[in-house]
Amino acid sequence: MFKTTNLTAGEKISLVNEITKIGIQDTPLTSLLMAKGLVGKANGTVQTWREKSLDTTSDIGAIEGSETPVFYESARAELNNILEIFSKGVSISGTQNAINVTGQGNVFSGEVADRLLEIKVAMEKAITSGTRNDASLTPFIRRMDGLEKWAHASNLLTGAASGIVTEDEVKNTVKKLWTQGNQSGQYFALVNADLKEKIDALYKDKYSYIAQQNVFGLIVDTIRTNYGSLNLVLSRHASVDKMTIFDAGMLSLDYLRQPEFEALAKVGDSVRGLVTAEATLRVGSKKAVAQYTLKA
Repeated sequence: MFKTTNLTAGEKISLVNEITKIGIQDTPLTSLLMAKGLVGKANGTVQTWREKSLDTTSDIGAIEGSETPVFYESARAELNNILEIFSKGVSISGTQNAINVTGQGNVFSGEVADRLLEIKVAMEKAITSGTRNDASLTPFIRRMDGLEKWAHASNLLTGAASGIVTEDEVKNTVKKLWTQGNQSGQYFALVNADLKEKIDALYKDKYSYIAQQNVFGLIVDTIRTNYGSLNLVLSRHASVDKMTIFDAGMLSLDYLRQPEFEALAKVGDSVRGLVTAEATLRVGSKKAVAQYTLKA
């Protein structure tokens, strides 16, 4: 029987380690999950899981010597997300492949590296702001729901004044996670450039604002609040009017197919290959995601 173990290294090469290390500043959410080891395994075109939840019964006192224990269980909603395929082909002529460009080396290898980075950027955009499509309608491409779609309804806050964000609004958005019982006290926020500029101006010269920290390879600015530390992460893929705050420990990047390069059959005087990945975002609990929206 011919198995994948019979393939040579040139025919099928895992790129899962390489994708972790490239394009970190342009792919902050993907890079954060990979760096923290928050990567899982999917087993179908739809990934299904149970939401993480704790029982909220406040009075659990018991009589000494009681022989009739009260049993509790967590109410765990079923959640799911769609697996999305990311794919880019590489093809160059035999002549071009034989040329070693100064400062670049093998052209084909360079093209594969570029396609891998482009796939990581596409994954970042999808897990940040993607919109679900189960491929039942044209163009029949499966799409996942990005993080911005996962905030719990009770964790949404919209600014009071048009185009203005206040310190209290930032703090109250973090407070919503604390109110929901999240226990990490360490949160990340994906925010686009214009909204981040507004937040930077709010906290200029304040002791509760710590600028330019390195967290898992990301350059972040940290706001200290009574409800936890908020690490602001600049993301070009975040919606311009939204700040999405999350507990990273509740997220996972789940692969059906990890990033890999596969050589394609040779056709004439050319060298061809395919870089692919198939993945989705798993959110352990919607209560671990909050979102601030700037009023239009």
